[in-house]
Amino acid sequence: MTFLRQYRDLVSMELRSMRGEVPIIAAVQIGFMVGFVFGFGYLIPGITESTALYIVTGTATQGVVTMGLVMLPQLLAQSKHEGRLEYYLSMPISREAYLLALVTAVGVMALPGILFCLAVGAWRYDLALELHPLLPAAILLGVGSLAGVGIAMAVYSPHLQLTNALTQLIIFYVLFFAPVLMPREQLPALLRETARFAPPTYAADAIRATSTNLPGTHLGTSLAIMALFALGSIGLSALAIRRRG
Repeated sequence: MTFLRQYRDLVSMELRSMRGEVPIIAAVQIGFMVGFVFGFGYLIPGITESTALYIVTGTATQGVVTMGLVMLPQLLAQSKHEGRLEYYLSMPISREAYLLALVTAVGVMALPGILFCLAVGAWRYDLALELHPLLPAAILLGVGSLAGVGIAMAVYSPHLQLTNALTQLIIFYVLFFAPVLMPREQLPALLRETARFAPPTYAADAIRATSTNLPGTHLGTSLAIMALFALGSIGLSALAIRRRG
């Protein structure tokens, strides 16, 4: 069986296995992001159009981060706990195809909530968003670029509870100390430098470039860097799973 056929079949299997969880995950994700969009409007009176664009696209990016760093490792940790991971690893399939299929399934699950967040944000702040055809690619690559961290936590963490705690700590960092909800220039010098090596920086830039006309975005560069992060993440994660297996 070729790699592409394995990948296609595994994506189909993952989406079917998650169909009962998708409505709940979508509802929680939408509630989380819409709450952020409205909450910042109450917190910051007199929001300018530029600030509103950062809030809306940053919240959408936070949805990508949440799926890549929270949902993905939790699904994998649950799969490990229930024995489904061992079942997949006992099959004659490529580890890379399995992980790529899992990342794709999570990315597809993220799409509706993120698009809904952008629509609600545009309505709430009276914004004219300009959606680019590469927006879905930016979302999928955003999840993939974060996959390595999420999968590593799920594979090496001895307990599901520890995985959940670690993911929450990372979300806290991304929310307040990464250029997701704010321009990179507003961060201290040290955080500006560390942001260069953080996938959420490029996910936020790509989502802004594919949904707004904000200046200073670099779509091609961000997509390329996220693709490199994604390839490295999935390759290293497959190696980790082989060693643990």
